[in-house]
Amino acid sequence: MKISHLIAGAAATALIGGAAYAQQATTTTTTVAPAATGGQATQTSVTSIAPSGASVTVSLVSNGPVPDTAENRAKYGGPMSHAGKHTPAKGN
Repeated sequence: MKISHLIAGAAATALIGGAAYAQQATTTTTTVAPAATGGQATQTSVTSIAPSGASVTVSLVSNGPVPDTAENRAKYGGPMSHAGKHTPAKGN
């Protein structure tokens, strides 16, 4: 392969990459916060729309910590760790 073909290919790639980098994307972020009681799921949703009309939505769902109360220990069982078994239940 000739060096002139390699240089022309690299220049074309740089030109196309620069044009793609210059495009502005519109991003919308929505966050649903957990309730004050704790243990509720949190959902974050991000939607990106490129000028070409392509749209991508990414959702992340995360569970919060479960409060260590006497009711939850009775309902779901106690802690599994050695130290957790020897501590009393307490809320947030």
